[in-house]
Amino acid sequence: MKKLFITLLTFGMLIGFSGCSTKEKINNKITEEIIEKSTGNEADIKGDTIIIKNEDGETLTFGHDEWPTSQLAKNIPEFKDGTINSVMESNDTLVITLESVEKEDVLSYWETLKKDFPKEVYEMNSEDFISFTGTNNHDITVSVSYMDNALSISVIDLNE
Repeated sequence: MKKLFITLLTFGMLIGFSGCSTKEKINNKITEEIIEKSTGNEADIKGDTIIIKNEDGETLTFGHDEWPTSQLAKNIPEFKDGTINSVMESNDTLVITLESVEKEDVLSYWETLKKDFPKEVYEMNSEDFISFTGTNNHDITVSVSYMDNALSISVIDLNE
């Protein structure tokens, strides 16, 4: 019994001393398994990013706080103001959410987008809310919504 206690105590101390990285790896592995069992797809967690891959090889990425570099993201100019809160990407859809965004910066970005996405335009600008949707000549649709210093930018490839 004493050997078992010492072994368990030693194991507990090793986990404690190994810091958050071991605990984080265990949590990530458990979360990956939960995602895989609930979706039937492969999941991989790297830092703050979750990547889910289906049987066709298509990936869905959640997380990270940097402007995306995918082909779909190249259809819109980078919004350089505010702080990126999250990014969700798949082959045909991109959603970027930002916080600490000023209305004036959104209005300027909106004017830039209107030039590049002139088809099927919908615009709404009120005191508390801004919304813009437009499509370009390559059937890429962008939608921008702003409220309470938060901005959501969605890009959808209608060809996919």
